[in-house]
Amino acid sequence: MGFIERTPAKCKDCYRCLRECPVKAIKVVKEDNSPEMHVEIIEDRCILDGKCIRVCPQNAKQPRSGVRAVKTMLSRGYKVAATVAPSFAALLPLDDPLKLPTILRKLGFATVSETAYGAEMVARAQRRLLEDGKRPLITSPCPAVVNLVERHYPEAIPYLTPLVSPAVAHARYLKSLDPDLKVVFIGPCVAKKEECTRPDAALSVDVALTFLELWSWIEEEDIDVASLEASDFDPPYPDLGRLFPTEGGILRAAGFTGSVSSPKVISASGIEHCIEMITYVTSGQASVDLVDLMSCSGGCLGGPGAASELNIYARRQKLLEYWESRRPDRRGDRKQAEPESATPKGAPADHAVPESQLMRTYRDKTQKPIEVPEEAIREMLAATGKYTPEDELNCGACGYHSCRDKAIACYMGFADPVMCIPYMRQRAESMANLIVSAIPSAIFVVSRDDRILEVNRLAQVLAKQPLHNLIGESIEHILPTEVSAQLHRMIDDEDVFRGLMEFDGKWFDLTIFSEPTQQVKVIILTDKSKEIQDRERLSQLRSETLGRVEQVILKQMEAAQKVAGLLGETTAETKGTLSQLVKILKGETSTAMGRGEDSGSED
Repeated sequence: MGFIERTPAKCKDCYRCLRECPVKAIKVVKEDNSPEMHVEIIEDRCILDGKCIRVCPQNAKQPRSGVRAVKTMLSRGYKVAATVAPSFAALLPLDDPLKLPTILRKLGFATVSETAYGAEMVARAQRRLLEDGKRPLITSPCPAVVNLVERHYPEAIPYLTPLVSPAVAHARYLKSLDPDLKVVFIGPCVAKKEECTRPDAALSVDVALTFLELWSWIEEEDIDVASLEASDFDPPYPDLGRLFPTEGGILRAAGFTGSVSSPKVISASGIEHCIEMITYVTSGQASVDLVDLMSCSGGCLGGPGAASELNIYARRQKLLEYWESRRPDRRGDRKQAEPESATPKGAPADHAVPESQLMRTYRDKTQKPIEVPEEAIREMLAATGKYTPEDELNCGACGYHSCRDKAIACYMGFADPVMCIPYMRQRAESMANLIVSAIPSAIFVVSRDDRILEVNRLAQVLAKQPLHNLIGESIEHILPTEVSAQLHRMIDDEDVFRGLMEFDGKWFDLTIFSEPTQQVKVIILTDKSKEIQDRERLSQLRSETLGRVEQVILKQMEAAQKVAGLLGETTAETKGTLSQLVKILKGETSTAMGRGEDSGSED
């Protein structure tokens, strides 16, 4: 099971997650026996930076929740400690950051401590590695950066500092004080959920929650946050470790004075910048000592699990304000000191975390590359109308950097040819043009000032002019003035006009309607001349037939009168009957003709 889940009902298959994913760990697949497509995360490529969660406009992706697991530990009577990421002061919607310890204790946590403590332990170990002379080094507190290296840039593994993250270091410290303790990390990071399941993170964090998960839990418990009093975290207390969420925070915590402006130290945030720096370091061209990389833009303050609507600058300001308010000289209860051992500040003097508990290893997790035949790539490109290099737009609308990359993804089953937006648009337009051209009616599209914008083939035939002469011409110069007059009478965009019009010796069914989104009017002329001529011929045939019937009746009456006279019988009754028959025939013929005309007008 993956650590990022998708809600199918919300996903609209806009592919934005694919476009934004820096390592293309998302594939688009078709539903079984259906043209519908949906996105899936490629687990062995995903680095869990959570960017797909942040950019999804439908909120269709979310990290796998760990709240139920925490509730289960609490309900079973375990002592559970919360280690809270130092970004909490900026990423939770609290009027006072120190209300958080009160909230967590109310939820049932026995110990509430700051992860910044572990950050200081890792920072000092980082400094000692540099003092030992190994360089350049790439910092490793960010689990998404570690995933990036292990799964996509294994050549950078020798440069990663062999140190655990602050969360793991702090959890091991807490468990060294109480081996029966369960530890829950709470922060803005999705990758932490996977990190705590790694073999090299054993005996550390049991469950990882995001700030969003925590805040949803708080709302579920209906806790009145506004009425709560502030309280402090459990000691020992960190100092510079609270700056860890910012770019260069680890450098400050390690005591590199002026390091941010040093040419030997580089800080970068955002996966794209991290990839650029990793490539730079592994090329052998970088003359640097330390590279501090954070996957989220702006550092951990830009994490996908934040429960704050503040922008990155306001978050940074809140973090700095909290740090300033908690400095040793502000608290007055302890002195600032720079310990030389792995013992955190404020920890018992006789207690230290063994250096070995801060070490870790890495391994190459890249997948064996699949060789894609050039012929297959050309076939995939041809499927979207790309036969020459000039046809390859490389627009990136599909989410891939180039048409060739997308063709390779199609071959591997990660993408589908229909994801090429320019090709599908061209195909849709050509299909629309084909349909319009095939319609047995003349079509004129005119602007608000009655200028012709577009015509189909039959319109050119009707106007007896080529396309280039018609475009831009006033419609009143092409069609009878009554058409222009009707256009001016149509003020409401919902108006539709239908009627008959004579033009060039022919009769046309005239339809005019508006297209408000494009701010144009459409004129459709359908030739009804043959239909009208057929109707007139039918009417004439009926009249001729009726005349002949009348003549036959009269002859029959004359014959009947002669017979009746010879027989001495009256013809009055016969005459009346036959006259009534003539009236009935005339009435039925008239009614039938009326019905035929009505039917014809409907057609």
